[in-house]
Amino acid sequence: MFDEKRKKTLDEKNKESREKWDKLQFDSQQGRAGEDPYPTAVGSLRIPLYATKSYAYSSLTELLKNHYNYSRTENPTLYALDQKLATLHGGEAAVSVASGMAAVHLACSSIIQRRVERSRPKKIRALLPQNNPENIPNVVIHTNQYTGVYRLLTKIYSQFGVMTKIVDMRDPKELKDAIDESTKLVFVETPSNPNLDILDIQGCADLIHEVGGKCVVDNTFASPALQKPISLGADLVVESLTKFINGHGDTLGGVIIGPKNELQNIRYFWLETQGAVMHPYSAWLILRGCRTLSIRMERHCSNALKAARFLESHPKVAKVIYPGLETHPNHALAKKQMTNYGGMIGFELESMEECYKFIDLLKFIKIGVSLGDTTSLIEYTSVMTGIDLASWEKRRMNMSDTHFRFSLGLEDPNDIIKDLEQALEQI
Repeated sequence: MFDEKRKKTLDEKNKESREKWDKLQFDSQQGRAGEDPYPTAVGSLRIPLYATKSYAYSSLTELLKNHYNYSRTENPTLYALDQKLATLHGGEAAVSVASGMAAVHLACSSIIQRRVERSRPKKIRALLPQNNPENIPNVVIHTNQYTGVYRLLTKIYSQFGVMTKIVDMRDPKELKDAIDESTKLVFVETPSNPNLDILDIQGCADLIHEVGGKCVVDNTFASPALQKPISLGADLVVESLTKFINGHGDTLGGVIIGPKNELQNIRYFWLETQGAVMHPYSAWLILRGCRTLSIRMERHCSNALKAARFLESHPKVAKVIYPGLETHPNHALAKKQMTNYGGMIGFELESMEECYKFIDLLKFIKIGVSLGDTTSLIEYTSVMTGIDLASWEKRRMNMSDTHFRFSLGLEDPNDIIKDLEQALEQI
């Protein structure tokens, strides 16, 4: 039964709890933030799974003063996850949604589009892009961009009258030249997917803030265990919870982290309207994954560095890309803005023929899309994640035809390296 005083004091309780959680170290925040204390858990050590769509009350007065009404907007299990993720990222608030791409779409929508309510159709028509041909909004993305985000911004948003500029964001001058008074946001994915480029979050944020735009950072490859973009100037952070934060390969999810006012706008308008709602069971699973995030990331990182050094020393490997290697062109920047270098490796062989042979010879490492799992996963990038891209798009994105994206799992590194070695020796 809901406590009658809960609605009146929920914001106060959350503020008190957040002050308590912020005093903890990251490893303690993983287990305690959002869960200890928790207003509705009634002493339960673990947050219950609230599998409900509606919340019923005995009177209209009681309904109006309570926090929960309908699970498309808020759910107690999701509420706990949101509090935890906001704390771990150092943001004021968070909204968990159905997938990483849903998080990207909602975050960008909230910045690019106006929130229009109670306006007559004539006023809304005045906002159509064809009525403002001299003021076309634009966004800026990096040349090497996750294909889902690339498709969303270049193929869908373009039909809404939003221009996408693609530049090498490692070059501050190139980025600065691309930004103008109509630039709404720069979308910064670092490390980038799949090439593991490292982008200067603070530098990108400073440039877009000069024209009043926003910096959105995709932190999926790093997670808050390794990188906190808000402390580096980001306005909004998005992550695919499907990956390292959940870490167990058994559910989908995404999150947006940022200022409280902006997140309320996303929750009560954009999420309500677009309906990309996370299921409570997914939130419950992701809460479980959060509790071991830093321990898992330590192993992901150490396995990745060992595998990268092995691949770098092998004569049949043409190129290895890992931010933790001194040979990575942005190693110094990665060292500055990350606490460790992540569980992702990129590497290339000499020919496509060798690539097809190599991946089929692997026995221990699994072939599959996605990443951040306890199991090591590898993909042949251009024919898996990049399958929907035209050849010219792959060239523009610097996606090599012989590139592998390798997500290091939590297995013993010797078993991983042994499998890589036996496959390489046979090509």
